[in-house]
Order: sequence, then C-alpha cells, then structure tokens
Amino acid sequence: METFLSQFIFGLQRGIIYALIALGYTMVYGVVRIINFAYGEIFMIGAFISFFLVNLLPLPPGLNILMAFLVPMLICALLGIAMDAVAYRPLRTKPRLAALITAIGVSFFLGNLVSYISAESVRLVAVITFAIALLIILYTLSREFLNFPKKKTGWQTSFTPVIIAVVSLLAVGIILWLSKPVLAEMNWKGSSFTAYPVDKLIKAVKYPLVGSVYITNIQIMNIIIAVVLMVGLSILVNKTMIGMAMRASKNNKEAVYLMGINVNRVVAITFLIGTALAGAAGVFSGITYPRLTALMGIQPGLKAFIAAVLGGIGSIEGAMVGGVIMGLAEQFAIGLLPSDFGPQHIDFTPLGDGVAFAILIIVLLVRPQGIFGEPPQEKI
Repeated sequence: METFLSQFIFGLQRGIIYALIALGYTMVYGVVRIINFAYGEIFMIGAFISFFLVNLLPLPPGLNILMAFLVPMLICALLGIAMDAVAYRPLRTKPRLAALITAIGVSFFLGNLVSYISAESVRLVAVITFAIALLIILYTLSREFLNFPKKKTGWQTSFTPVIIAVVSLLAVGIILWLSKPVLAEMNWKGSSFTAYPVDKLIKAVKYPLVGSVYITNIQIMNIIIAVVLMVGLSILVNKTMIGMAMRASKNNKEAVYLMGINVNRVVAITFLIGTALAGAAGVFSGITYPRLTALMGIQPGLKAFIAAVLGGIGSIEGAMVGGVIMGLAEQFAIGLLPSDFGPQHIDFTPLGDGVAFAILIIVLLVRPQGIFGEPPQEKI
C-alpha cells in the first residue's frame, strides 16, 4: 500500500507536466489540424527563463513564485504568437505535410538555438531575431505595395498579423540582447547541464501521509497550480466568446469566417494559450527535477503528444486525462521494474520510458480516436 501511494504521488506529479504540454497539442490540432512538435522546446525555454529569474531577482517569498511562473508563461506566449505568424500562418492553405515538416524544423531550430546561446553569442542571436523581424516587414510591404492590382482587404486584415509577429520577435530579441551581462556573470552556456535553484524559490518541506510515504510542499504547489490552470482553461473554452470561437473553428472554419470572426486571431490566441501552458510545465519540471539542458524538452514533448493521442487529440478533457494516465503508467513501470536483476546486475528501469510508446501502439490498435475522441464521420 505504501509503495502504491508513493508511486501514485510521483506519477501524478509527472502526469500534470505531460497534461499541460498535451493541452497545447490538442488545442492547436483542434483548431487548425496541425501538430506543433515545438512544444517540447517551448517547455525547455520556460524552464530556463524561470531559472534566470530565480537566480537574478531577489524577490520576497510568494512574489518570487508568482514571477517564476507568470514571466515564463508570458514570454513563451509571445514566442508562440511569433511562431504561428512566421512559420505556420503562411501554410494555412498548404498541404498538412508542409506544416508538419515545418513544425519538426521549428523544434530542431529552437533546441539547437538554445544550446548555442552563451554570453559570447547571445547578442548575435538577438541580431538574427531583429533581422527576421525586418525581413517580415520588408516582405509584407513589398507584397502590399508592389504586387498589384489586387483587392484591398483593409488595414487590419493585412497588417495586424504582421504587427503581432514583429512585436513578438522584437520583444524576444530585446530580452536576449539585455541578457548578455547576466549570462557572463553566471558563465552560462546552453550546451551544458544546469541545476535549477529550487532552494532560492521555495524550501522543500515533507508532510508524512502513511508510514514512510510523504508528500512535499513542492508537489502540493505544482498540483494546485496545474489544477487552477486546467480549470481556468476549461472555463475559457466553454464559457467565453473566444472559447466559443475556438470550438466553432474546430468544427467549421469556413462558416466561422463567413460569420465575421477573424480565424487567424483565434488561431493566434490558441497558440498563445498552448505555449503559455507549455512554459508553465517547464517551470514545474525545473522545480521538480532540477536538471536543465537544451535537449530536456524532447522526451516530455513526445510523451505529451502520446498523452494527447491517448485522450483523444482535439479534446481538452482528453489531454488532461491522457497526461495523468501517461504519468502514472510511466511511474508505476519504473517503480515495478527491477533495478538490479540477476548476476549481471541489469537495470531495467530505463525501459519505463518505453511504456509511453507501448501505450501509443495499443491505443492506435484498439481505439485510434482516443478515450474522449470521436470516430471520423464519413460523408455520404
């Protein structure tokens, strides 16, 4: 019983991280039918932003926890808007394979970019960001004023997405430019391993439950914040006008457009929410498993995608349930597999990571649409 309860707590802790990332996958797929594989890298960037804030801003207790979550979520949201406007918006009407390949490319680009950043190179990366923003401006102006005759669609329809993308890129570039003294002081390199300063954020306290089983204040904090975020997202999607627009866009984007709703704006807000949640998941991971690296988002990103498929990709509730199931299954597998088997002392615990992919195969064979997914309807 004690072993079961202990593994359940640790599995729930893993599961909420997968669930938050999976929500981004399922929301974007539900609205625009693409898989944004860059959520794992957004997860990693959120962890690193929180790492810098905790190290550099001596804030009072309580406020430091609030800032450690809100600032990474905000910056990741800006990055998500820029990602949508630069990489995905031009491919809205293209085959889905083009968007899928682009998503994989964005994922590799962000991961390698962070591993390249150091005190010596960060301003070069900032200049590249500014250059991309300038190229977007020049391209848009040339298309608007040199490619004629064409039907005028109005200032807002033509330029608003460009302004959002440029402002987001400029914000990210300015943050990178100003971070050089900080990186130099910390002698930080993205390609190296970094320990998250949990003690500067919150002092770990253990609360006994049954026998030797305990739960920490960090685990309680993570679960409470994750539940608040999930409930808030559920209210947003089901009780607000923007949520209604998201659900309508999921069912019929053409009809939504004809009703006068700006579908591109709905998609941008969807990216904003999804990347903000992935950034929050990165903070959870940094606090819980305080070992940061530029490649830390690959495995959680893949497992969160499997969680979204398990729950029924496109379903908000499915992503939440799928993430928790994935975390519990993985943790119980790690806890049950022997770590010192036979005379060769074979450690089987690394096979726990394979549980996620075994679950994916079973789901695709038994119920391809997932737990909460609906089977595809054939039009006659």
